[in-house]
Amino acid sequence: MKPVYATSPSHQPPADEPTTPDNRTWSITTTGGLTLTGYLPPWADEDPSDTNVPLEKLSTTLIDLTHWQPFDGQTMHVHPPAHADGNSKAGEGVDTLFNGNITCYSYSEDLRERTPYVNVHVVDDFWMNKLTPDDLTHLATQLRAQADRLDNEIRPALIAARTDWETHHSQQATDRMQPPANPSTKNLTEINPDDQSRLAGPR
Repeated sequence: MKPVYATSPSHQPPADEPTTPDNRTWSITTTGGLTLTGYLPPWADEDPSDTNVPLEKLSTTLIDLTHWQPFDGQTMHVHPPAHADGNSKAGEGVDTLFNGNITCYSYSEDLRERTPYVNVHVVDDFWMNKLTPDDLTHLATQLRAQADRLDNEIRPALIAARTDWETHHSQQATDRMQPPANPSTKNLTEINPDDQSRLAGPR
């Protein structure tokens, strides 16, 4: 983390050199004319520079100063409770999963947040926060393993289950199409023993 430089109105620095991705800076100027500047990384989406910041809020402003860059995830069909219908049955919606952001709070009270880290959105309000490069490697390995499991294990199991299901229900449909047996043609062995005695008559 590069240091913050402060200048007073009577000691302004010379004109800056042309801005490039490697020498971008942010600046915060207080209502008293004090200006603080610091390094603005090339990956940061927004410039947190501000003016007319009350001196008593300068500390909070620095703690909240954020460098941030979002990244895309995967758009998937989900069934969130928020889309439930009148019968409290979840309806289908579309959500983006595994999107997130690279974030750095340069002057956070949490020292871990002073170095760029990643937040990954899992689903709804669930996030995996403050992931380091090693954490991302581990997460990517787990996701690849899950993708392999879905493709190599779950997909064949699903195909087998669907084939079995269709075969079973096709046989049931065939059985239902057969006409019911005529009770008058029943074999005596299919009749209750008491009924057999009555049918046989007295000896």
